[in-house]
Amino acid sequence: MITTFRSLVRRANTFQAAVALTAISLAGCSDDPAQNPPCVGDACNPPGPMCVPAMDFEGLDGGLTASLRTFYNGSGGGGLAHITYWGLKAGMPEFDDLPAEEQAKVKKMQASLLHSLKLAPKDEVYGVEVTGTLAVTEGGVTRTQEIVLKVPNDWNGKLVVAGTPGTRSEFANEGTIVPWVLKRGYAYVAGNKGMTNGGVDGNATLLTKTHPTQHWGAMMLDLAEWAATSLEIVTCKAPTHVYAVGLSNGGYQVRRALELDHEREKAGGKKIFAGGLDWSGAYWPDARVLDKDKDGTVTPAEYAAANHLVSTNERAALAMKWAYDPATLSTPDAYTQMPPFSGAEDAMIAAGFGAPSATIWGAYNTAFDSLKATLPQFKGIGYYNFTAYYFKAELLGHDLAESAAYSCFPPNDMDPPPFYAYLASAPDAGWTAESVSFALKNANTGEFSAPLVSIHGDADGLLGVIANAEAYRDAVTAYGDPDMYRLYVVAGGGHVDLHSDGVLDFDFDGTRAEEGAQDKFTILQPYAERAFDALVEWAEKGTAPPPSKTLAADPVNDELDASKIEL
Repeated sequence: MITTFRSLVRRANTFQAAVALTAISLAGCSDDPAQNPPCVGDACNPPGPMCVPAMDFEGLDGGLTASLRTFYNGSGGGGLAHITYWGLKAGMPEFDDLPAEEQAKVKKMQASLLHSLKLAPKDEVYGVEVTGTLAVTEGGVTRTQEIVLKVPNDWNGKLVVAGTPGTRSEFANEGTIVPWVLKRGYAYVAGNKGMTNGGVDGNATLLTKTHPTQHWGAMMLDLAEWAATSLEIVTCKAPTHVYAVGLSNGGYQVRRALELDHEREKAGGKKIFAGGLDWSGAYWPDARVLDKDKDGTVTPAEYAAANHLVSTNERAALAMKWAYDPATLSTPDAYTQMPPFSGAEDAMIAAGFGAPSATIWGAYNTAFDSLKATLPQFKGIGYYNFTAYYFKAELLGHDLAESAAYSCFPPNDMDPPPFYAYLASAPDAGWTAESVSFALKNANTGEFSAPLVSIHGDADGLLGVIANAEAYRDAVTAYGDPDMYRLYVVAGGGHVDLHSDGVLDFDFDGTRAEEGAQDKFTILQPYAERAFDALVEWAEKGTAPPPSKTLAADPVNDELDASKIEL
């Protein structure tokens, strides 16, 4: 049964409420000694105010606007993980009978189908879910994101704060992280990083000239503080431990959140996170790594030469070439080479991709081309040129018109996108001193004071293991505390488990999933689950996991039971 409570106006801010409660004087003392005689015995230690848990979690949405508080108990809705929503479609009675807000959740979830179909969510966990918009103002800047908080009926008293992959919605982790977190009894909170507020396309938000990515790390702390405070006020129990978990760009958020938490602790603040799990996270190097001549300045030339999210995708796009370029390597013949796409191997490895990821290079170079029948602008578009274009525009502060010179989209049905010619001719790949300064606002320091575990596949063809996992490990070694860090590289692990099911057109012959590529990839989710359990043992019991290593795996016979995986 689904029961929803709606709030369309701003409730009392939970942070303000907490401060107000602590500011109340309980003693009623007067400055006049005659009216305030000395206390005797137990009167010197009066009991504090009694906290009474709120009925129906009233107030759990405090501090949010346009909030909903929904209970999932019994049949309907598939529990807090909405496990029945994956198979719904408009026109089906089960979909059409849902309230509008539940239909919106279905659409957000299905827009982020990222989990392996071998691990379809199946556990129905009951509890309460809160959705709404969280706005936090700090230093004159307001960070606004749409959020979801889930509290299972058998809450274990702990909280997981989840980063969000890509530029997706707050429901992007429903298949990859939510099911196993809820099954373990954790409360869970996630936000959309402000990218899809009001239903806009997350990639379009990158073209708003507001540099939204600079806030992604701080937004994790916003989520943690809001959720922990709300839970304490409503349940009378503060979370005993708060963990950060995230996939892809969400993995970057985890790293950055722990780094910001460390900076806050050094400044005298209270540390929020007990630890973090980074699953295939992106790495943005900082000035200490980028400033090769050690003159104190990261120049556009130095930034262009480095490997980071934009440059690695640019180099991959140039190595594989536009799908309709006569010299493209995205062909069935190139896929059958040993290794696949061998003509691009040297350039791809130099760009930070592991050699085992070659199987998916062609698919990621052309992933969105199948949309061209209805969206002609996607002809020849894949993850490489698409990702590089949008994130470059974000850092340069360009909108759609200003970024046209290096757009990944072809101008017509015949000519290639300007993206390729631009990179061949633009000095320093188009980077400017101002854009480098914004890139450095995203930068990872490698310094944190809570345990951090990274899981990354050596066959990750989007965020290559060399540029994003090994390079971050090196930064931690150089500038942080390597004793607080573990990196487990999984042999055959890809970037997205759904893609590791072999569902893409790997050889670009117009037919999906006939190559048998699934036997070359390892499903990573069980490794992420196992790493999380090891993180908890480390944070709560001091039991450090084994040293960083590459974990052997059998991609033909995936181990899907996390409890059977040894780190």
